Amino acid sequence: MDIQSFIQIVINAISIGAIYALLALGLTLLFGIMDILFFAHGAMYMLGAYTAYYLCAKLGINYFLAIPIGIVINGLLGVVIEKGFFRPIRKDHVAVIFLAIGLNWFLESAGFIVFGLRPKPVASVFTGRISIAGAVISSERAVVVLISMLAVVGLYLFLMKSRWGLGMRAFAEDPETAELQGISNDAVCSMGFFIGCGLAALAGLLVAPIFILTPTMGSHAVLISLLVIGLGGLGSIPGALIAAFIIGIIESFGGSYIGADITWGLIFIFVVVFLMFRPTGLMGEERE
Repeated sequence: MDIQSFIQIVINAISIGAIYALLALGLTLLFGIMDILFFAHGAMYMLGAYTAYYLCAKLGINYFLAIPIGIVINGLLGVVIEKGFFRPIRKDHVAVIFLAIGLNWFLESAGFIVFGLRPKPVASVFTGRISIAGAVISSERAVVVLISMLAVVGLYLFLMKSRWGLGMRAFAEDPETAELQGISNDAVCSMGFFIGCGLAALAGLLVAPIFILTPTMGSHAVLISLLVIGLGGLGSIPGALIAAFIIGIIESFGGSYIGADITWGLIFIFVVVFLMFRPTGLMGEERE
C-alpha cells in the first residue's frame, strides 16, 4: 500500500466515523440521561433527511437555513413523543423498549404512505473536492465532518457549562435527589428528547445531499448507532465518539480490501468478542 492510498483510506474513515458519531450521539444521550434505548432513533434520522428534501427541494429554502429549522421541527416532535408516549411508562423499562420498537416501525411504515415508495434525491449543496497529500474528500463530506465535530463540541459545552446541562447530568446521577434540588425530572426528559431527536435529525439533514432517501434508511442507521454505543459503552459520549471512528476505520480499510459485506460481518464479530472481555464497552461503567 502506498502512502497516498493509506491517506485516502484514513480520510474516508474519518468521514464515515463522523457520520456514525453524530448518529450515535443522540441515542447515547438518551440512554445516559434517561436510561432509554430509543430504537425510534433511526426513524428520526430518516425524518431529518426528508425534512431537508421538502424544505430545500420543494420549498426552495437555503440548505443552511433548513438545518436549524429541521433540528427544531424534529426536536419538538421528540418532545411530543416523550410527553405523549414515554412519560406515562418511563419507569417500566420493558414497556419503553417495546414502545420504541413499535414507534420506529410505525414511523417507517408511515414514511411509505407520506413520502411515497420512490427514492428521493436532494441536490448537492457543494461541488468540487478538497485534496490532502494527494488524497481527496468531497466538499460535502468535509462539511459533514466539520458540522459533526461542531455538534460534538456544542453538546459537550452544553452538558458541562450550561444550567440545563448540569441539571441533566444531576438527573442522570440521581433523579430523586435532583428533583429535591428543584430540577424538574419531566423538564429534563423533554429536553433530553429534544436534543436526542434533534441530533438524529441533524445527521439525516447532513447526509441528505449525499445519499438517496428512502423510508427504510433509518433501519441501518439505528443498527450502526447500537453498535457504536455498545462498543463505546452505554451512556458514554466520549466512548461513542471513539467507537464511531474505530468502526469507521475498520469499514474503510475492510471495504477497500475485502469487500463491504465481509467487513460488516467482521465488525459485528469484533464488537461481540470485545464485549465478551469488557462488557461495559470502551468507557462504560457498571450500571445498577
